Amino acid sequence: MTEVKKGNWWQRKTAGQKASFIIGAIIFVFCLAAFIIMMNARPLIGDEMADRLYGEDIPNGWVRLWNNIVGSTLTWVLSIVIIFIAFAIIFVSNFITHLFDNKSRKSKTISSLIRSLVKYIVILAAICSILILWGVDVIGIVAGVGVLTLIVGLGCQSLIQDVISGLFIVFDDYFAVGDMVIIDGFRGTIVEVGLKTTKLQDFGGNIKSITNSSISTVVNMSRLRSVASVTLSVSYNEDVERVEALIINEIEALKEKVPNIIEGPWYKGIDNVSASSIDFLVLCFVDESNRFQVTRDLKREFYLLFKKYKVQIPYTQVTVNPEDDKNREKATPEEVALALKVQRQLRGIADEDKPKKKKKNKVLSKVKSAYEKAQEDMDN
Repeated sequence: MTEVKKGNWWQRKTAGQKASFIIGAIIFVFCLAAFIIMMNARPLIGDEMADRLYGEDIPNGWVRLWNNIVGSTLTWVLSIVIIFIAFAIIFVSNFITHLFDNKSRKSKTISSLIRSLVKYIVILAAICSILILWGVDVIGIVAGVGVLTLIVGLGCQSLIQDVISGLFIVFDDYFAVGDMVIIDGFRGTIVEVGLKTTKLQDFGGNIKSITNSSISTVVNMSRLRSVASVTLSVSYNEDVERVEALIINEIEALKEKVPNIIEGPWYKGIDNVSASSIDFLVLCFVDESNRFQVTRDLKREFYLLFKKYKVQIPYTQVTVNPEDDKNREKATPEEVALALKVQRQLRGIADEDKPKKKKKNKVLSKVKSAYEKAQEDMDN
């Protein structure tokens, strides 16, 4: 537990904080003294310097300041009006973009970029207008800024590359705020897409900032549904058809026990015949953010299921394992028929008792498929 420091406010400060406070106080006193001397230059530093600062027949700086304020009342009023209009334009722009940023992640990202651009453009235009009102040569300043921009641009090529890459990311729709992605091996959720950097947050709460120009590979896992797969390992001593029938009969009830499943689960057959087990595969569609949790939930439910029906789970075997002499349960005729039916469906073999479907026109099917894909591209 952190120890609370006792004493007054000065004693509670660290050495660095004390040094910063002293330096700040010295700078403040120096600036205050310079301001007082400037405003009272005539009695303090002589009439010659005061005439240069205020002009002749002006006793001190306070009178000059008051005259400037009174003499430029219209300019002050117009400056305040310009500032008010600038804030009104920014507010209206934010309001309009927020009306259309709740439909998709892409719209949210683009509206955020538009709000940022409008804000900077309006502020820059307001500053230029106010400077023109006060008689400042804005054209000369812009010309000087152009030369300075050219000099800075030559030394900030990486920054320009980041900004251009950020614009391409937004408009080409590589990813958007809220998408689950893998960028150069780092997996996380997009929390911010800026013109210079993109920020991701992983499941541990860590945030990584990546410059846009350094992004080389992106895997977006949020645009389509993700697949959660579970491999169920069973001992060779078990009857394969009995285990298949058990999985098929109980798999529908798993949707209620694991509500994060979007579609499925489905039994997909024997996935592997390993050294000590027969592996059965079960798949389902989920959101990427729930993929790992759904996998864990399914493993738990199948373990409880196998335990309930006394299905033997294999263990790593070092010595040769002879066939089990125990009279284990065999598949019933109904379970055998069900397992064979599923195998025929997985292999694309039509049932004999069902009438054969007429072959579809391949040309029409291709046209329909191309039309649907074109519609998806337009929607995206």
